[in-house]
Amino acid sequence: MKALVIRNPHHMQLEEMEAQPLGPHDVRVRSKAVGICGTDLEIYEGQISSDFVKYPVVPGHEWSGIVVECGTEVTSVRPGDRVIAEGLLSCGSCAYCREGRTNLCHQYDQLGFTRPGGGAELVIVPARAVHLIPAEVSYEAAVLIEPAATVLRGITRTPIQPGMKAVIIGPGTLGLLTVQLLKAFGVDCICLIGRRNEQLELGRTIGASHFVNSRIMDVHAAIQVWTEGQGADLIVETSGSEEAVRLSMELARSGGHIVLTGVAGTGKKLVVESDYMMLRDLTVHGIFSYTTKSWHQALKLLEAHKLELEVLITHRFSIDQYEEAFEALRNKTKPTVKIVMLHDGEELAP
Repeated sequence: MKALVIRNPHHMQLEEMEAQPLGPHDVRVRSKAVGICGTDLEIYEGQISSDFVKYPVVPGHEWSGIVVECGTEVTSVRPGDRVIAEGLLSCGSCAYCREGRTNLCHQYDQLGFTRPGGGAELVIVPARAVHLIPAEVSYEAAVLIEPAATVLRGITRTPIQPGMKAVIIGPGTLGLLTVQLLKAFGVDCICLIGRRNEQLELGRTIGASHFVNSRIMDVHAAIQVWTEGQGADLIVETSGSEEAVRLSMELARSGGHIVLTGVAGTGKKLVVESDYMMLRDLTVHGIFSYTTKSWHQALKLLEAHKLELEVLITHRFSIDQYEEAFEALRNKTKPTVKIVMLHDGEELAP
């Protein structure tokens, strides 16, 4: 089969590789669409710790496809089913897994990090990690369920409720998914912070009530006016920088909640006064990935038409155009949310 392989940092190519054997509890899925994100770029550039990625690696932790073969013990899906799959494959038996905290599994594998992901034409996945795609949802849009499940897990750890004022830092994929998910929970006062007016405008069209361009505006002053000097009830940081994490703490009201979903990268440091969070009674939620539960929750919202994922796809490429796809992610010369690569070139939208 053909697969996109990152042999080593800065060395990526399409090549032929042997299909993996199918176990009795596995399914073989023909990958149709592969989303790429900042983490894939960091894998390519060698910025992810060796604790999480093993080279050579086939990227693609956000992907969707169609089942072509099932193991002898699989009854939950069948060939022809359109599916997405959790990339984080927990063991199911360690203490964290038994608590339902599958994201903290002691001995997990992960598609696109330690085993081949959706960048391969054929992907082997345990049947327990596979979910059906709702009939009206495209393969391209379905790749966004993975990041949506992460964001959903983050915001549901807070006392989210209508009437609260929420700030989202970063108008990328995670930030714009956060806008949609907060709206789904009845939050109407949402301020989106970013540096590009085009991205901020997209946030407005999907539900953000206010936005602040941090490149030309005083963020602190704008939020103080918007919250009448109180600070925001909820801050969701999605950009992944030390500066943004510090800003999250400064913009939150005393007693507020902060959700950190962005990844700054190995070696980045944050310096903050030891008593800062204590004296302001802040609650900070560090969000590492999703759980199986948050996947089910995200799918229910999608089936209830609470999420509009298609609008977040800004770029489509054939898998053969992987260089252009990664370059678009790196440079972002135009509004960029989700970039999707398609294995079947004839399915490319105009």
